Amino acid sequence: MMEDIALGGDEAADKTIDQATHLYADWTAQIKSPNTSLTVTNETNQTYFLRLWQNNEEPYGSTFTLNLGENANVKALDPRTTAEQFYNLGQNSHLYIQQESYEMDHYHIDMSGGDARFTYDMYWAPNFPDIDEQAIPRVTGFGVGDTLAVTNAMKTDYNYEDSSRTFYDSYGYVIARFHMDPPEYPIIFKPGEGAVSYACYLKGTHIATHDGESKVEELKAGDKVRTASGGINTVKWIGFRKLNRSQLPAEHALRASPIRICKSAFADNVPHRDLTVSPGHHFNFDGALVPALALLNGLTITQDFEIEQFEYYHVELEKFDMLLAEGAAAESFLEVGSNRNSFQNARTVTAHPDFGPAPKNVMLAEYVQKITPEIIEPIRRELFKRAEILTGARRTGDTDLRIEINGQIIRPQTACKKKGLYRFELPAGLSDGIRILSNAAVVRETSLIDRTDTRMIGVGISSMALVIDGQRSEIDLNDASLMGLHEAQQISDSLMRWTDGEAVIPARLLPSTSAPIVLELNVLRTHMYWTSGEQQKTRKAA
Repeated sequence: MMEDIALGGDEAADKTIDQATHLYADWTAQIKSPNTSLTVTNETNQTYFLRLWQNNEEPYGSTFTLNLGENANVKALDPRTTAEQFYNLGQNSHLYIQQESYEMDHYHIDMSGGDARFTYDMYWAPNFPDIDEQAIPRVTGFGVGDTLAVTNAMKTDYNYEDSSRTFYDSYGYVIARFHMDPPEYPIIFKPGEGAVSYACYLKGTHIATHDGESKVEELKAGDKVRTASGGINTVKWIGFRKLNRSQLPAEHALRASPIRICKSAFADNVPHRDLTVSPGHHFNFDGALVPALALLNGLTITQDFEIEQFEYYHVELEKFDMLLAEGAAAESFLEVGSNRNSFQNARTVTAHPDFGPAPKNVMLAEYVQKITPEIIEPIRRELFKRAEILTGARRTGDTDLRIEINGQIIRPQTACKKKGLYRFELPAGLSDGIRILSNAAVVRETSLIDRTDTRMIGVGISSMALVIDGQRSEIDLNDASLMGLHEAQQISDSLMRWTDGEAVIPARLLPSTSAPIVLELNVLRTHMYWTSGEQQKTRKAA
């Protein structure tokens, strides 16, 4: 759906719209006179982009200004124009420019609003090794907390002679260049916009000190803290970073969204309050440093994808050690390469300059850092047992496979000779679809190994068939009308689709007959599931 925003001519030259005005519409800015402006707000903190095209009729030498208010997200699509373009990014806003040609000498991007993100995406990969410096855009106000991203960039460098930053693809071709002021601090570059990991505590976390507990954001350089071994260490630096979910690319959500660890999830009274950390924060399990993301179980250790804004803090000590965060042994900050610069206050480390860096090769000598399946499996198994004690749930391999028709639950016939083949006798006169029900779980939450698969899965079906008067009729697993099934995957020589626990065979795929019908489901794979005490009672009663 396209919506027009008329600027100038018979309409006002300056307009303001909220990005939630029309959900998912493509807006076209119809610019009919010189020197116009459009302001985009985000009063309800929508996370999607407002997609904006420009149709310019203004004379050469005029200006167009796009103001992004706080938390606004705008994707400018192929904005070709001869007018001077001014993009002003507000607090936590995200400007995404996507275009086919690199004619941006008249573009000015101001990122001084704070914690802003500018993403540039070229449709194709050009090569501009000799591009005229006058033909590239200017980026101003870039500072700590801001992000400049170029899609598919694998390398960047800065030229102090002409004050320009250049981005290259994997072949070494130039794909973008911007005029920018010289950097005041080292730039953190993530090749290809790879995964982001923030190893930090959420604001409000209590850290054990020599005279009680203190909130992490209240600690300061020189404070004395207790360590998990019972010793005392000294705070050297507190790093922090504010994040806004609307600025996080979807592919980064898994690596950035907070992990919540319930009271006593690790052991009795450990942690002694609910504890929230970043996915990359490591905990000490008998010398193994395990990231929080590898500990998820969906019950007592969960990931919060709903929180809109959050602040991460990390504590650097005079010597690397295990802090006590809400009573749990968790790592202090360790500088590796340029990871300090991912914090907004990277430069304040000079607050305690007399602390020399400890030798990195001996700091972690007593800890196992490579987390193998042999290490993680017993840890996860113990955490599953803790979750069962705390919640009453049970981890089981029982699928509880059944079907439902017109509100009637039908369980499979006695076990077939062929392993994995389930047969269900259907009532005559089918008028509604068939619901295939089973236990279901998020893959990563019940697996003994560390996985990042966030799919909710039930059973893996390799075939469906209806048997009428001895005649077997296959149902195509790839039929578009089937619901509640994940994408097909190849398992050995078989095609298989996981259900999400509530798959549906619609009525249109069922025959109109009064003859007895048997539904056959060939289940190739199952998983481990969480079941509540109430589910177990209901199953026994049935």
